[in-house]
Amino acid sequence: MLGKLFDLTGKVALVAGGGGYLGYSICRALAAHGARVGVGDINEQAIHRSVDAVQGDGGQAVAVQLDSGKEESIERSLDQVQQSLGPVSIVVNCATTATGKSHENLTVEDWQTCLQTTLVGEFLIARSAARRMIKQGGGGSIIHFGSMYGMVSPNPVAYGDKMPMNPPDYGAAKAGVLQLTRYQAVLWGKHGIRVNAVVPGPFPNPGVQAKHPDFVDRLSQRVPMARIGQGDEIAGAVVYLASSASSYVTGTSLVVDGGWTAW
Repeated sequence: MLGKLFDLTGKVALVAGGGGYLGYSICRALAAHGARVGVGDINEQAIHRSVDAVQGDGGQAVAVQLDSGKEESIERSLDQVQQSLGPVSIVVNCATTATGKSHENLTVEDWQTCLQTTLVGEFLIARSAARRMIKQGGGGSIIHFGSMYGMVSPNPVAYGDKMPMNPPDYGAAKAGVLQLTRYQAVLWGKHGIRVNAVVPGPFPNPGVQAKHPDFVDRLSQRVPMARIGQGDEIAGAVVYLASSASSYVTGTSLVVDGGWTAW
């Protein structure tokens, strides 16, 4: 019994943003624990990178073109995963976007774009998936992705003079995700659907790491563990929340930040 707490055999997952830096590791980890994985992303090349990795590990995965901000794309993706792999019982919402612009240069359109993909997208995907889970008889795990910047403000010192701070549209959207998590957990708990959030800390992608090593150093100095996170270090939290190991956990935010928000 205890040995199977993290076993996902027979489960089908849709990972929105599955082609991204963190999504890549998440897809591989879910498949490694037995899940069949639908890799959803707007970037076709990135989707196939994740699918190829899962299949190369001996797992099952299918590629689905997914625009998280559009309801028709969401429904089509869920249909495709169900037809190829079976009914979805795990949803991971890690698709996001951000302008990278400074506070002074953000436009209303920038805000709307970020909110549509990040906050509205997570709402729409979860709602569509939950409707299907309820119709299937209930049960399932929905895992949203917040951010440390949905809990605390960026520290200007970490960004120095050459980089704009992480933009407020992103932080506002991610703060909304944490409340959305609590709301949906309460709403769907009676159906056996658990809704939780993973809250990553400093996980700059490889492109940022290569282009801005000084920024990475400044980030690391502000982490109690004295380093940034690596992509595969987020995967364990997702597997935990997707599995029966967290069968009585809902409405919570699991922070994976090396201690960033502890001080």
